Amino acid sequence: MKKHQIIIGLLVCFGLAFLFSSCGKNNNETLKELYKVYKNGEISECKYNGETVFRAGINAYDAGSVVYDKEGKQIASCYGWGNDDPICSKLTDCEVIYRVKNNIWGEPAVDKYGLGK
Repeated sequence: MKKHQIIIGLLVCFGLAFLFSSCGKNNNETLKELYKVYKNGEISECKYNGETVFRAGINAYDAGSVVYDKEGKQIASCYGWGNDDPICSKLTDCEVIYRVKNNIWGEPAVDKYGLGK
């Protein structure tokens, strides 16, 4: 009897963990929304305090970039000339996941998740 209670308890815990982890937007939905705005630009996937965030900017000189949380809410603005939000310098493990062809940075196009398809 005790084994059954433990098994049922574990199943309930895993079920609740799955339920709460799938609440809100997933990264795929967020990236689709960001792509609509930054399809003529660049999107990077980064870490901030252990959480996934996205840094995005348009393909224009002096445009700066914006940092979004995994829900797609803006959490910082980064310009590079002293008015940056503190978050901008604390991003780690950044990887470009989307970059438009023929960009001003002279870098190759990237579309890791097929956003442009």
